[in-house]
Amino acid sequence: MTFARIDDVGRSALALFLWLSAVTLNMAAMLWFGFQGLKWLHDGYWTKQPTVMFWLREFCPGWCTFLNNPHSWYGAAKVALVLSELPSSLALVLLGTICAVLNVSVCDRRPEAPRVTKSQTAASF
Repeated sequence: MTFARIDDVGRSALALFLWLSAVTLNMAAMLWFGFQGLKWLHDGYWTKQPTVMFWLREFCPGWCTFLNNPHSWYGAAKVALVLSELPSSLALVLLGTICAVLNVSVCDRRPEAPRVTKSQTAASF
């Protein structure tokens, strides 16, 4: 198998993985949002969705204590603030969109631009 073929198969596999991830994340977000909408229609009030920081505190508590530490760097505090206010469904939509954009850039199969063979001194009309 040549390196070009290995590269082609690798890019195809990565593109398929990114596409499946994008579809799965966006479907999860739409189902979550649909469930919230149906619950709102049934109960008459909009329930607050858990934020991303809620899920992070459950799965990796040590990392969250670092982010909440006032002596940590300023960027981590800003990330913690954004994650503490970002609803989970919106985070899923953003991740799905990022995966879709990466999929398009990975599976792009346009040929490379042809090389210019003119010399530097030739006139270009």
